[in-house]
Amino acid sequence: MRIASRVMAAGLAAAIATLAAGAGAIPAGADDPRTDRRIVAAIEAQPWMVLEKGDRNHRVAAARCFLAQLGYFKGCDPRAGNADLFDEALVTAVKKYQGARDLEETGELNTETWVTLRSDHGIARPGDTRSSLVKGLQHSLNILGDAVSVDGVYGNGTKTAVWNFQTRKEIGADGVVGPITFRAMFAQGAESRRTPR
Repeated sequence: MRIASRVMAAGLAAAIATLAAGAGAIPAGADDPRTDRRIVAAIEAQPWMVLEKGDRNHRVAAARCFLAQLGYFKGCDPRAGNADLFDEALVTAVKKYQGARDLEETGELNTETWVTLRSDHGIARPGDTRSSLVKGLQHSLNILGDAVSVDGVYGNGTKTAVWNFQTRKEIGADGVVGPITFRAMFAQGAESRRTPR
């Protein structure tokens, strides 16, 4: 009887967690929970930028690094001359990633692909050992207003740059890149000084 009760309780807890996640809940430890709900809503309302072959910006360079971290792209040097150019090699990598994640293989960084990348990114914090992912974040932070070394090490400099970005965007600053901060960095409006409302 005790085992059956525990199984039922675990199942109920999992169901509640699933419903909460579907309702847009932020995972524990991701972004500061003190962030004003209006700011969270404004950031979540910013549409993802659809990027395709020929496009050029910090999102492209970061996506190369994220896909490199996940094993779909070879190499990550966001400072290289054409790292911010969406070329044929990135189209191929995006298609492989999309196929592996059961997404339509368009070769574009579309909404569904960004949402999946954000989920696969998870939470990045000081001490994170995913060097390619961290390089993508560091390069983006440089473009978005903070000078930080692009070395793949999530140390105090990167934490401070994330903190500064979060402060500008009115996200509760904790120096951790969770789903809200990720979207603020890569959706439309990322380049604006404050969170667009």
